[in-house]
Amino acid sequence: MNCLRCNGLAVSDDSISVQTGSSSNFHGWRCVNCGMVVDDVINHNRQVVSRQRVSTGSERRRYGSEAA
Repeated sequence: MNCLRCNGLAVSDDSISVQTGSSSNFHGWRCVNCGMVVDDVINHNRQVVSRQRVSTGSERRRYGSEAA
């Protein structure tokens, strides 16, 4: 698989995430080149944001003096 950010090599990454005393299994993809990590939760959130942009017509976020 290729990385979405840098088009580098992404490898399967299985590890344990420790949060607030409880552990959960993690499966995703990690880019060997830039370190970007993608898993099911990240993919789901990207799809939600993409659908929101289509429905609202917003193509980019505005910051600072550009904000309305």
